[in-house]
Amino acid sequence: KATVSVLYWAKMTTSQETLMEEAFSLLQKNGTIPPESIPTALRAAGLNPSEEVIRDLQKEGGKGSVALDKDGYKKLVSEMDDQADTLESVLEAFRVFDKNLNGTVSTNEFRHIMTSMGEKYTDDEFRELVQGFDNGGVVEYAELAKKMLLPFLEHGNPADFIDKVQ
Repeated sequence: KATVSVLYWAKMTTSQETLMEEAFSLLQKNGTIPPESIPTALRAAGLNPSEEVIRDLQKEGGKGSVALDKDGYKKLVSEMDDQADTLESVLEAFRVFDKNLNGTVSTNEFRHIMTSMGEKYTDDEFRELVQGFDNGGVVEYAELAKKMLLPFLEHGNPADFIDKVQ
């Protein structure tokens, strides 16, 4: 099962392409999306950039500091979609449930999330996922996040990937 969604421009869904076409059509002025409308355009494409990401985009010289034509908009959406599949983004998702801010989540709470939300895991799939990571009722999620990303590597030895992110 895919734990992290990985979308590349060439594999974008028809619905996302349709959303992007509609957003561009509605937000464009003279054939480009003005910088102040780029956050709205990204959200219309199904992305959920944080306020920090928006600020970075809109900084002087950032990718969102100038008007975007249709190709530029599609390229930015593609790049930002790919960024969702980084170790940092997976860790950020875990941090939402890290009540003690100590790098762990409750195994029971994590089980509930994984078996009842999004792409639901069976109990057996969940046990397999956390095998070796459950430490007395808590999951240390940094190592688990690395394991979750391994299937999405296109090239290279997974051991090399683990070494780079430690």
